[in-house]
Amino acid sequence: MVKYVVGIDAGTTGSTVMIFDLEGNLIGTGYREYSCKYPHPGWVEQDINDLWAGICEAAKEVLIKTEVDPKEIGSLGISSQRGTFVPIDKDWVPLCDSIVWSDGRANEEVKWIEEHVGRDHYHEVSGDPLSGMWAYAKYKWVKDKRPDLYKKAWKFVNGQEWLLHNLGSEELFTDPSSLALNGMLDVKTLDWSDELLDAIGIDKDKLPPVKTSMTQVGVISKKASELTGFAEGMPICCGGGDQQCAAIGSGVIREGLAEITIGTAAVMVAHVDSPKPDVNHTVLFGGHAMPNKWDMEALTFAAGVTLRWWRDTYGQPEKEAAKALGLDPYDLITLEAENAPVGCKGYLFMPFFNSQVSPYYHDNATGGSLGLTLAHDRGTMARGVMEGVIYELRMSVEAMENVLGRPFEAIRLSGGGAKSKLWCQMQADVYGRPVEKLNVSDCTTLGAAILGAAGAGVFKNIEDAVDKMVHTFGIIEPNMENHKIYTDMYNIFKDTFLALKAADIYNKLAAVSTKYWG
Repeated sequence: MVKYVVGIDAGTTGSTVMIFDLEGNLIGTGYREYSCKYPHPGWVEQDINDLWAGICEAAKEVLIKTEVDPKEIGSLGISSQRGTFVPIDKDWVPLCDSIVWSDGRANEEVKWIEEHVGRDHYHEVSGDPLSGMWAYAKYKWVKDKRPDLYKKAWKFVNGQEWLLHNLGSEELFTDPSSLALNGMLDVKTLDWSDELLDAIGIDKDKLPPVKTSMTQVGVISKKASELTGFAEGMPICCGGGDQQCAAIGSGVIREGLAEITIGTAAVMVAHVDSPKPDVNHTVLFGGHAMPNKWDMEALTFAAGVTLRWWRDTYGQPEKEAAKALGLDPYDLITLEAENAPVGCKGYLFMPFFNSQVSPYYHDNATGGSLGLTLAHDRGTMARGVMEGVIYELRMSVEAMENVLGRPFEAIRLSGGGAKSKLWCQMQADVYGRPVEKLNVSDCTTLGAAILGAAGAGVFKNIEDAVDKMVHTFGIIEPNMENHKIYTDMYNIFKDTFLALKAADIYNKLAAVSTKYWG
C-alpha cells in the first residue's frame, strides 16, 4: 500500500531528499552539501558525480532517520538546476565538469548572437531577454572554443536526465520546464527552436527530445536501490526545473498567483495562461511543469549564497559560537541582523555576485557596498546583505506586475529564505504588501514529489495532488512605516545600479579583471 512519495532537489550547493505522506506532511529530510568550482573569474563548473553521491547519501539518511519502509513509497520525482548542462558519451559518462547556470564565460558569444540573431528576434522566438547567462551562449562557447569536446559528445544533457538515468531510467528526454534557462526553446511550441540551434551550429541530434513533466520514465534499478536504499522497481518520473517545481509545490497553478523562492539564487515565478507582451524584455517566459502551460519568471542569481558568503568570509565568530552552543551559524547572524535598524543607517549592499539578471540583464554587474561609515557594525552589515537581496527582488516584483498588467492576488514565499522570520517580514515590508507562508517551505522538493506522484498515478492529476498536498498557513502583513524607509533606500539602490551601468563601470571592471586575473 502506498503511504508516501519522495521528492529530490539536486540543487547547486546541495541535494535534498524528502519523504512526504499523501496529505503533504513532511515525514523527513536528508541533505548533503557540495561545492562548485571556479577555474577562472566568472566561470562556474561542477562535478555532476558530486550531485549523484549527495543524492545517494541524503536518501539513505532520510530512510534511516524516518524508518519508513521503502516498499511503502509509491513514486519519486526530481527537480534539478536549469541551464546547467554536461556533455556525455554513449555510456552516459560525463566528458567534463558541467557548466553551471550561473557561469558567465560567454560574453563574446552573446555579442555575436546579438549581431547575428538580434535582441528583439531572439526574445520573440525564445521568450527570454538576450543574456550570456543562458546556456544558449555557452553552447556556442563550447562549439567555438572546445570543438574537440563538442565533436566527442554523444549528447548534452541537463542534470535531471543524467540523475534519472542513474536511478534507473533508460529513456533519453528532457522537458520544457527544465529548459527554462537554456534559452533555445521555442516559447510557442515548447520544443527546441530549430532556428536558434541552426544559428549557432548546434546539431539537434546532440540534444535530448523534449517530453512533458509528470511522465514516468522508469523504475529504481537494482544498482540504484543498493546505493540509495529505495525499493527496486519504485516508479521514477520526469519532474522539472527547480523553480517550476517550486511553483507546483506552492500551488501556483493558475494565473494571478506567484511565488518567490530564496535559495542559492532567488526566483519569482507566476503561472500564465499564455506569454504576455514584454516590449522592454524584462522577464522570461517558458514552459511550466504543468504540461502544455507557461510560466513567467524573474531571476536573481545570488541571494542565499550572498549570506553564505558573509558567513564564510566574515562570520567566523558566529561559526565558533554556534559550534559551542550547538546552533546554526545563520541563527546567530540573523539575530544580529534583527537587532540592527531598518535601512541599516544608510548602508546598501549590492548582491550582484553572479550578474544582475531581471529586469536589466547586465552580465558583468558585480557586488559592492555603499554608505559605509564608522557608525556601521557587523550586525548592520549582515542585515544589509539580507536587505540588498530583497531590494533586487523588488525590481522583479515590479517588472512582472508591469507585464501582467495588474498586481498579483497573492505572493507566496518558499525556499530556505522562507524559514527565516526576518527575511519573510522584510519581504512584506519592502514590497509593501502581505505575503503568504506555506506549511512546507521547501516547495521545490515538494513540487518534485507532487509531479512524481501524479506521473506514477498516485493521484489522478496535478490539480488533485496540489489540492491534497499544498497548504498555506499564514499571512505576514507589512509594516508600512518600515516600508517608507525601505522605499527610500530601494530607490537609491536602484539608482546606484543604473548609474554604474550607464557609466559602463561594470564592463570596464570586467575587462580589467579578465586582463590581469583571467
